[in-house]
Amino acid sequence: SGRITCKATTYKVKLVTPKGRFEFNCPHNVNILDRALETGLDLPFTCKAGSCSSCVGKIIAGTVDQSENSYLDDEDIKKGYVLTFVAYPKSNVTIHTNKEKELG
Repeated sequence: SGRITCKATTYKVKLVTPKGRFEFNCPHNVNILDRALETGLDLPFTCKAGSCSSCVGKIIAGTVDQSENSYLDDEDIKKGYVLTFVAYPKSNVTIHTNKEKELG
């Protein structure tokens, strides 16, 4: 009997926070905020639905899928802003967290 295993693609996520730099592996099908919280990081969030700006960060390098976002507009996304709760890594990625005050 053959066993089929499905291995999630995993990427390296680097977060630059007010408390320092943190790095962890994140599967492509797990959002960055949940994975960060699982590793013990204390990051800001409120709604866990992608409809507020509490978990916003700014991408420094790499790409994410944030198609579930319902808060940021196209201009914010072009500037590199990302909601970490609806951000799924598509490559190794570096994000500056705690950027809510930068959003107008």
